[in-house]
Amino acid sequence: MDGEPSPAVATEVSGPPSPGVSPVRLADGMEELVRFTLAAAGEGLDDCDVLLSRDYCIHLLQDESNPTDPHLNDLGNVCGGVPVYPLYKHLARAIEQCINSGTFRRTTNSVVSVPLDESLKMRENEWSKLILDKGSELLKMFKAVEFELHVQEPFFSQLRAGLKTVEGRCATGDYNRITPGSLLLFNKCLLFEVQDVRWYSSFSEMLQEETLAKVLPGVKTIEEGVKIYRKFYSEEKEKSKGVLAISVSKVASQPYISMANLLSGLSYDGVGSLLGMRHTVGTVLDALPPPRSFLISSSMNPHRPNVKGCSLTDAARALAKHVNRSSDGWWGDFYGSVYRFFGAIHRRRLCKGMEMLKTLLSLMVAHRLSIGGKICCR
Repeated sequence: MDGEPSPAVATEVSGPPSPGVSPVRLADGMEELVRFTLAAAGEGLDDCDVLLSRDYCIHLLQDESNPTDPHLNDLGNVCGGVPVYPLYKHLARAIEQCINSGTFRRTTNSVVSVPLDESLKMRENEWSKLILDKGSELLKMFKAVEFELHVQEPFFSQLRAGLKTVEGRCATGDYNRITPGSLLLFNKCLLFEVQDVRWYSSFSEMLQEETLAKVLPGVKTIEEGVKIYRKFYSEEKEKSKGVLAISVSKVASQPYISMANLLSGLSYDGVGSLLGMRHTVGTVLDALPPPRSFLISSSMNPHRPNVKGCSLTDAARALAKHVNRSSDGWWGDFYGSVYRFFGAIHRRRLCKGMEMLKTLLSLMVAHRLSIGGKICCR
């Protein structure tokens, strides 16, 4: 984390002595920017409409619910197979790559047996223009940032809502370089312009002059406010360095607004393409890749647990129903006993590794097999 944390974030001992300074790279803040934008959209904020459903945004933010295998959360394996949860991290990396290249770049998907929807190919040119436009906006905003600060809840939300307008810091290091007109980036997603910087001999004096409502909304007394700062600044440092009251105002152009416009332009099919999903004429547009643990458990759970002697799993049943959709015969012949069936899958798994899961995922999404947390067949 760049920059000295606010009183609500970390201890003085663990935090850096100064705020982050320019240049501030968009790549370093892309994950947090995407996370914040989706979270704000999920909360229904008026200035952050991504034109995606609330459930869809929340799903993108979800962690792996049941990491039964350490390899499920291998963040290094995000370019092939089933993307790692939370999906927003994979999405952020894909968007960053698109912005760097200046064009829309579909995440590689080698399931050649499932043809792409032709209309989707035509939209990729529109998405490339969108990436170039909004990507340029974001790069320009981050290039203009002079200092980067971090504030934890509830003070960050109060800044966002305009309730908190003064940030108090000990007058150390690069904080002394902050002047009226400086552009500050809070938590990698909110831009504020400095209106004024005032020096005080103590936090008590600052809180009395600036008022608690502007500096620490919700805190009842000055004594309580001083105790908050004391967790992070010693009395000796406060007396030797003094305190700065940084008055800020939110600027109109915000990174999360540009990101929201980018996501709304991509919509479900664009976001899905960046997540490596294969779109066909039968694809459910607002579907998302299921967790890896869900796919693995489906390969272990019996399809008919109440039927004696039935050892066919949910995933095997789903795959058997749709194996013939692969015109090139990638999966081979499926007939005979269930043990022979599993043997064929096992041999393919050894040869192809995550391709088995990747193909299974594409089939499930393209043919509407993922319903209500169960893999089912039609």
